[in-house]
Amino acid sequence: MTKPTVLEVRKNSREVVRVQPTTYNGIDLVDARVWTVPAVPGGESKPTRKGLTLKASTWTEVLRAVQVFLGSGSDADADDLGDDTDPFAGDVVEPETPRTEAV
Repeated sequence: MTKPTVLEVRKNSREVVRVQPTTYNGIDLVDARVWTVPAVPGGESKPTRKGLTLKASTWTEVLRAVQVFLGSGSDADADDLGDDTDPFAGDVVEPETPRTEAV
């Protein structure tokens, strides 16, 4: 099975998050960017400035950090970010109560 070249996740009725591989100065990267949805059928989608372009290894660390906030189904916490365990081993679940800590 081949990997898709572009994946889209609907953000709202006017925007999607498009995830796609890219290369810059010979470095392989993964770009996750918000794109506008055309208002008229047949119109052209356009990328916005909202997004991240990172190395795959950096995305792994970012996804681990996100999993800590969402809850991973295990006892993951911020101290687990540096280990080499599979960040996708457990199911991601919504936290029972939202965090209300000041940042």
